[in-house]
Amino acid sequence: MCYTNTPSDMDLDKQLEAMLFWRGEPMTLPELCRALKLPSADVRKGLQTFKEKLRGRGLALIQTEDEYALATAPDAHELIERLRKEELARDLGKAALETLSIVLYKEKVSRRDIEYIRGVNSTAILRNLLMRGLIERRQSEEDERVFLYRPTVDLLSLLGIASTEELPEFQNIRTELAAAKAAAAASEVLLESDGETPLPSEESEASTEHA
Repeated sequence: MCYTNTPSDMDLDKQLEAMLFWRGEPMTLPELCRALKLPSADVRKGLQTFKEKLRGRGLALIQTEDEYALATAPDAHELIERLRKEELARDLGKAALETLSIVLYKEKVSRRDIEYIRGVNSTAILRNLLMRGLIERRQSEEDERVFLYRPTVDLLSLLGIASTEELPEFQNIRTELAAAKAAAAASEVLLESDGETPLPSEESEASTEHA
């Protein structure tokens, strides 16, 4: 697909940095091209520039096959490992339990849908739950651009259940979650039709490390 260059006050490498940080998940080259409305040659050049600018810093641009993502630099491994262990040693907070409940009752749910229901950015919390082995992330069979979060066998074992259907009020809560998502989506459409920009989330989890 061919795109025409789109003028911007921000350098391309900075746009890539902001987008990958905000997304918090790997992005393919076609996804980056569509988001930036630029041809692949320009985006590849911007990625290379961005990668070079990150040399010697705490973050690194990593590539797996055709996917790109931000991650902590290898030099920071010991620091991140210590912080990870400290984080895992802490009890789950209210926000984490809320997110975990959504994953349990939805069974397979995208980050976007979780954020529709919660109303705030949930990237950092999902990362914490992944590290604890309570949830897992798999690529959607319907859309390869989407990752779905689901409860792990270890989580079900900890809860003493054989399947999510054994959760209290399983069907009723699933219905309520579906209604909450639909209401949030309708509210966003209404704001856009009125020419208004939705208010930013009150919780600033997106400012934490996304790698």
